[in-house]
Amino acid sequence: MTLTDLLEEFNVVIDTPQGLTELRSLILGLAVRGKLVSQDPNDEPASELLRKIEDEKQRLYMEGEIRKPKKLDFVSDRELPFDIPESWEWCRLGKIYGDIGTTNPESKFSYIDVGSIDNSLFEIDYNEVENIPAEDAPSRARREVKDGSVVYSTVRPYLMNVAIVKYIFDFKPIASTAFEVINVFEGILNKYVYRYLLSDPFLDYVNFKMVGVAYPAINKGDMQSAIISIPPTAEQHRIVQRIETLFAEVDELEEKLNLQTKLDEKLQLAVNAEVQKAPDADASKTAWRFISTNFDTLYHTPEAIDNLKKNILNEAVRGRLVPQDPNDEPASELLKKIEFEKQRLYDEGEIRKPKDLPPVDEEEIPFEIPESWEWCRFGDLASTVEYGTSQKAHKEPNGVPVLRMGNIDENGNMSFDNLKYVNEDIKDLPRLYLKNDDLVFNRTNSYELVGKMGLFKERNEKFTLASYLIRSTLLTDIFPEYIHHYFNSHHCRVNEIEPEITKQTNQANFNGTKLQNVRVPLSAKEEQHRVVQRIEELFAICDRFKAQLEQRQAVNERLVKGLVGEVLEGS
Repeated sequence: MTLTDLLEEFNVVIDTPQGLTELRSLILGLAVRGKLVSQDPNDEPASELLRKIEDEKQRLYMEGEIRKPKKLDFVSDRELPFDIPESWEWCRLGKIYGDIGTTNPESKFSYIDVGSIDNSLFEIDYNEVENIPAEDAPSRARREVKDGSVVYSTVRPYLMNVAIVKYIFDFKPIASTAFEVINVFEGILNKYVYRYLLSDPFLDYVNFKMVGVAYPAINKGDMQSAIISIPPTAEQHRIVQRIETLFAEVDELEEKLNLQTKLDEKLQLAVNAEVQKAPDADASKTAWRFISTNFDTLYHTPEAIDNLKKNILNEAVRGRLVPQDPNDEPASELLKKIEFEKQRLYDEGEIRKPKDLPPVDEEEIPFEIPESWEWCRFGDLASTVEYGTSQKAHKEPNGVPVLRMGNIDENGNMSFDNLKYVNEDIKDLPRLYLKNDDLVFNRTNSYELVGKMGLFKERNEKFTLASYLIRSTLLTDIFPEYIHHYFNSHHCRVNEIEPEITKQTNQANFNGTKLQNVRVPLSAKEEQHRVVQRIEELFAICDRFKAQLEQRQAVNERLVKGLVGEVLEGS
């Protein structure tokens, strides 16, 4: 049965990288079970091959070519993970290769380290092989290799750093002691063993035997004690050839998938460019209508839809997502009202004295906005900008829950998982109780997450926030959803946040003074509402299509896994 036949029989479409991975696993799974090619009764059985190997092993040991072979247990029936053909044999991996030992470099050598392996291609990247003088040899540079050796990294083996050595080095090659070096005896194909080491049955064994936390590894004894299914030599040749033929077909599928992805990305960029070139909001709305109508054609991956959502925010904060209404009171009047309200609140003792912030000069403007809009500072729009509590929190679920860095994700969404708590009688309460529509800014975190802003919506219980976050309460007639979307837009990230981030060791910081000075493109109150409404409409379309797409992909991946399981168990 060909690869195409398999896919057609089970009505499976491979349209994700994961599907391709499962397909390769299927091929290897069939191969090591004796189900990829037919058996030939004229082949010398594997039992004879293993007897010859034992004789060869003893001869090489007596001649000093290999170290003394380690005595290995027979394979018991309870260890067998699956059935194999009658002409095959189970044996320990250590039975089919010899240990040629270690060496100390005496002259300049080519060093094969774990980093020299390309674990996407399972090959040595010869550009990553260093030529090192003997006197500079790393302490791990001790393993001798030869042409055709299979090297397998026993450190973090789940990374699959596996390759066959081709003797095309500038100097004598020496490998790291992080590798088990497998030099198979005559009658065993290195390519068959190499493929077996990449198969799921062997990976399952390695994951079971692996020990350690920082540098998990499988030791030499467990490596040699692993079991391997051995076909007759002639069948090994047929299996390797069949694997390579089918993998070439999978590579073609992958190339087509990658090409389609690139074409999709070009089309998406072209459509996005048309949106950005739209001369006004009416033209932009027409472009978005085109996107909505042709969504299935334009967007095939969740990542593409996420990028579209970013583009929606960028258009929104530039005043191009909805048309302006000449009847709206301009943003300049709104700013005057806000200034008056802020002064009133200060006079009545409701807030601290407002900080004088510099106006946004014309040369500071990062992009153009409609005439009815105004550039202002974030601090102009907020009645309070204050850090959270520095009181030590506890895990016991009693008291007041505290929002922390991890409660705001990369998209500015707020979660209420993994909470900690403070006592209700701490000095910062009730002042730092969060109110409905408060903005919560992440001032300390990783570089990618610092500067993310969440929007707090009133819940059944009272909440406060930790000192790594900043709480801001907006003044009347400023829609918090509009500011929330702006802070999580690409334009704000690139122009306002990233240039002002300071890095210290493993964390990045953005203080409250910088937050107040962030430039904000402000529209009329009514237009803020229309912008938010339009964003939410378009986001709903994106989320609906994304959910459908992810559901289709999940179903297809389950079909592929089902195909793998069904074929491996029943063919």
